[in-house]
Amino acid sequence: MIEKPLVSIIVPCYNAEKYMEACINSVILQDYENWECILINDGSKDNTFDLINDFETKESRIRVFTQENLGLSATRNKGINNANGEFLFFLDSDDILSNDAISTLVSSFQNNDIITGVTIASTFSNDNINRVSQLLHPKEGTITFENNHFEVLLRTMETGLTPVAQNRLYKKYFIDKNEIRFKSGILHEDELWFFETMLLAQNVKFINNETYFYRIDNQDSITKNVGDRNLESYIQIMEEILKKYSQHKRFNIIANWYAVYIKKIFLDFAIRDRFKLSDQVISRLDSALKNNYIPLGNEHILSKNNDLYYKTINKLSLQDFNTIQKYFFRNPVNSLRKIMNVFKISYFLK
Repeated sequence: MIEKPLVSIIVPCYNAEKYMEACINSVILQDYENWECILINDGSKDNTFDLINDFETKESRIRVFTQENLGLSATRNKGINNANGEFLFFLDSDDILSNDAISTLVSSFQNNDIITGVTIASTFSNDNINRVSQLLHPKEGTITFENNHFEVLLRTMETGLTPVAQNRLYKKYFIDKNEIRFKSGILHEDELWFFETMLLAQNVKFINNETYFYRIDNQDSITKNVGDRNLESYIQIMEEILKKYSQHKRFNIIANWYAVYIKKIFLDFAIRDRFKLSDQVISRLDSALKNNYIPLGNEHILSKNNDLYYKTINKLSLQDFNTIQKYFFRNPVNSLRKIMNVFKISYFLK
């Protein structure tokens, strides 16, 4: 690798005029200089396009593209396809980078396909960053997974790692070689992107350095406005994982287990936000769970408690939604009530 590789920072921009200046300035102020910033206006209806065009005229390393509104996945894919860098980095238009984010990630490179820094969920007031919490990161802080046996996905199923696309330095050769792109037309596209990149990557490194500040006080964010499309997107992600990988000789076992992990996520969401969801999408949920059921078999790829938990949730997914609501619980299996639910699901629900 060359000493100072070009890093392509991809920023999808949609109706983000309130946040764009802070976001772009955090790129311009990087202490690492060999970057290009690809700003893609995704059919914004506010002044986003004019604002980013103004930045392009002042900074030669900024490149601006515009398109009709196609959504986040198609916009990021356009960024990938137009990137010249040896590395890719995704930055959301309402977030900001630490001044040493890119230099820290590049200097940590050790023949990795993916390097991830620490993301801090934050609120912003004037020029101050108010740290609220840290997104899930390996407990070791800095660690490299050879990932020959899908260790990152297993760790995610065991203890959770935040499945986001941003704040990761991706080797572009790895992304292009495996033809990995974001799935268009869905929400929560990062869930599928995370699965596919961590399924195929080797030498995945996490470092214990704060490099990214994620805005949690944006009221227009997808996380603030949920409904049928969120659940439908989760279902499509489960279906995509099973369709592409459940019959694959090398990937089938991890894909089948991870599909249950996705089930767990969207069942929890559907139960928690049932009042925001239509009967039609709940009916779609029932059908999708039954039509995409795959027994987990006799493989034991997780710890004893999580092995029991995911097999139990998988069996529960064969029931109608009302029954699932009654018996569903979050992992781990660590209380008498949960043990009783496991027993009921295993022996009485047919």
